[in-house]
Amino acid sequence: MKKISCDICPNTNCLIKKNLISEWSDIVEKDKYQAIYKKDYSVFSAGNPILGLYFVQDGMVKEFILRPQSNIEIVRFANNGQVFGHAGYENNFYTFGADAKIDSIICFFENSVLEELYKINPKLLYDLMLYFSNQHSESTYRLMCISQMNLREKIASVLYYLYAGFGLNSENELPEYFNRDDIASLACTTSEQVSRQLSDFQKEQIIDKRARKIAILKPLALKSIISDYLVMLKPAVI
Repeated sequence: MKKISCDICPNTNCLIKKNLISEWSDIVEKDKYQAIYKKDYSVFSAGNPILGLYFVQDGMVKEFILRPQSNIEIVRFANNGQVFGHAGYENNFYTFGADAKIDSIICFFENSVLEELYKINPKLLYDLMLYFSNQHSESTYRLMCISQMNLREKIASVLYYLYAGFGLNSENELPEYFNRDDIASLACTTSEQVSRQLSDFQKEQIIDKRARKIAILKPLALKSIISDYLVMLKPAVI
């Protein structure tokens, strides 16, 4: 594939793009790896050596932990411009995996290249430090809240997280690639329980189930359900 230059990349929230300066634009373009990953294709797996950092140029990636009986627990989704794989950056091997949620274009920078960029531009290092800190707080808050919530609150929190983080289409629907298994994994429950709770929300006209899609009709109602947790969840969902 033809490499997409950072100069023309539309992801202004990407930390590389955001901190791009003329002194090291040549380094970035020369040493940046870029590849297409088809839907469900593994970007890296638990046990793989950590060689650098990944950025989503276009698409979406899910990071997950593999549980016994090959069940997965989704940790987070990363979409256009976002970093992933950073939770294991200081370790020798990944303790989690990442798959392409949809067809995606992924950029990759090796550790040696990143170290050189940090020396040239300390602001990049500072911004990455803040990003890592915020992501750690988000994951901690979400797990803390999920462990205390009942089923209704868990499903409401995940729906609100998807709504706040990834938006709705013109028909008020979540992106169709989010399915009940994703919701169950994020909520640490089962697909059957998700289906039952979604039916209850539909009866209350909070959502509408439309074949494979879920429409969010009353996002404020979802927010109200998790109101007791909003102080802790604020970095993650608001």
